[in-house]
Amino acid sequence: MRTLIYPPSYDVVFSFASLLLILVTLFIHISEENYYSKQRYIFGGIIAVALMINSIGFIHNMYLYNDTVKKIIGYDGNTYVVILEKAFTYIMPYVSIKYVMCIFQMEIDKLRKQLILILPMIYAIFFFASGLFTDFFYYFNEEGNIKYLYPQGATVNFTVELYFLFATYLLVRYTRTLSTEKATAIWIYFFLMLAGIPIRIVTKSSSVFEFSVSIALLLCVYTFQNPSEFVDRMSGAGTRNALNFAISTNLIQKKEFTLLGIHIDRFSVLIGSESTETASDLLIQISQYLQQFCQPGNLFFLETGDYILMFPNVSPDESIIENTEEQIKRRFKDFWNIRGEEIKLFESPFAFGFPDEIDSLERFGEVKGVLDKALLKQSRDIIRISDLNMKIVEHDKKIDSIVKHALEDGLLEVYYQPIYAPKTGKFSSCEALLRLKDPQLGFISPAIFMPIAERNGTILAIDKFVLSSVCEMLSSSDVRKLGLEYVEVNLSVVDCIQANLADNVISLLHKYQVKPQEINFEITETYEQGITSVMNENMEKLSQLGVAFSMDDFGTGYSNITRIATIPVKIFKLDKSIIQAAFDSEVSYMVMMNLIKIIKSLKKEIVAEGVETGEQARQIIKLGCDHIQGFFYARPLPKDKFVEFLRDHNG
Repeated sequence: MRTLIYPPSYDVVFSFASLLLILVTLFIHISEENYYSKQRYIFGGIIAVALMINSIGFIHNMYLYNDTVKKIIGYDGNTYVVILEKAFTYIMPYVSIKYVMCIFQMEIDKLRKQLILILPMIYAIFFFASGLFTDFFYYFNEEGNIKYLYPQGATVNFTVELYFLFATYLLVRYTRTLSTEKATAIWIYFFLMLAGIPIRIVTKSSSVFEFSVSIALLLCVYTFQNPSEFVDRMSGAGTRNALNFAISTNLIQKKEFTLLGIHIDRFSVLIGSESTETASDLLIQISQYLQQFCQPGNLFFLETGDYILMFPNVSPDESIIENTEEQIKRRFKDFWNIRGEEIKLFESPFAFGFPDEIDSLERFGEVKGVLDKALLKQSRDIIRISDLNMKIVEHDKKIDSIVKHALEDGLLEVYYQPIYAPKTGKFSSCEALLRLKDPQLGFISPAIFMPIAERNGTILAIDKFVLSSVCEMLSSSDVRKLGLEYVEVNLSVVDCIQANLADNVISLLHKYQVKPQEINFEITETYEQGITSVMNENMEKLSQLGVAFSMDDFGTGYSNITRIATIPVKIFKLDKSIIQAAFDSEVSYMVMMNLIKIIKSLKKEIVAEGVETGEQARQIIKLGCDHIQGFFYARPLPKDKFVEFLRDHNG
């Protein structure tokens, strides 16, 4: 103990400090959430080698500077200790090269190349083992330290430098696929190990080298071995960052591979509305099933609700892709278990080949954006890049840029479409409709820019802008005195599942002194009772304050009688397609008439959308609709003209 408290040499200090650092690194490594990764296990091997180097090096230094240890180990025992330490030191470059190759997903499949890679390490082991039966390369002095005989003693350093030359080649060629942080970490790691040779020559000690390697490993454990960036903790699959890195690395190496994607319809909405435990349970179920079809580390989960399976050295036309998709399709015909209940999920497959069909990560992003639109059709056959209309990619990229900067560039404006109430003969409500006008492209349809806003993350800010504009209009004009009772505001699905939605709405209403009864939120018919629990909580909280809800686009495909009775909304808005079809065929008219009867029997109000003629208006009024919206009465108007419209028609 005295040797540690009052060290006779810095060798003891650095040796002890480096041993502590390695133990800390080992503790961090084993305490991370366990997941399968070849890279993780190779890094564990590096730590094991470093632990051996530092442990044995510490024993050697204690032998040199502590008489008690010297007596216990003895001169011959120290000889074996030093030989073992040096052998592990020269094994370290080899395992480090294997680690870098694993990072860049490089595999050596030819025996000749494998032998070339391992020969320098074998020579180094032989070099130090030879000290047991010859002093041709080195000898031990009286103190128990190695003394190299030159020039033959220098050959071991020459062989190990071959590894560093190969490492330099790999880093120069492939680190462009890494983030700046990771590239810096891996360069520092190899620099510190390479510097170990001159450090040992100048200081005549390996303790400083061992200390520097320990620091490098600690740096790596917080960069390359950080599972949160590359492994999704909820699903256990790789993240988008992991997928992007895998694509970039394989493309740089000019490898052929195929991505088989499984898009699960409306999956992101489903898992986003559930508790973390429930969502994770379902994600893990699916991940464990899909993992059997690909190699470990080749399954990824994206925030869009897509699972991606990577197949190295496979083209999209090979039978393995079709056979895998067929098996997955059969599984998705069965139910999945969530919260003890069986649910049905619908999948849409897609497959892309690299590098023949897609030759860059940027191109993959463009293709994926077009694919997301195609998946809305819920195709059950494998979608290939040839099935996509890539002509709209450049247009979409331009729209994406416009939408991202629409708020700060002042391109957005809220229009108001008056809604007629037959009972009073006045326009007692309106719908707030967002308009985007670009200086070059002119007006861009919400049907185009709203899905893009949801995809690029600007939808929440846009929804807030719309509600703020509506509240500002109510508080700064005299529309209340002109008979306007409430304004209908569209609420995106993304906003609906935000846990803080109700609090944000309440805050805006208080800011502009708007009554909750003056706002009516429109939700789409894709809302499903019992699944979107966060949405239910938001609706309940806002409803208790007096905010009402409307079901927009009603009758477009998800409706059933049970849901009509249970959905907590005040108003149902009949979609304009229902209205138009009703006046084109007698059957469609009967469908509309019975829908109205059912809704009215539940004491709900009805808005008929898309009314364009006087005949349509008369028939709908006759059927008992409470509100009528459409071009027959008024088109959407900017704020000032809307106020003027109310003054002219409600005055």
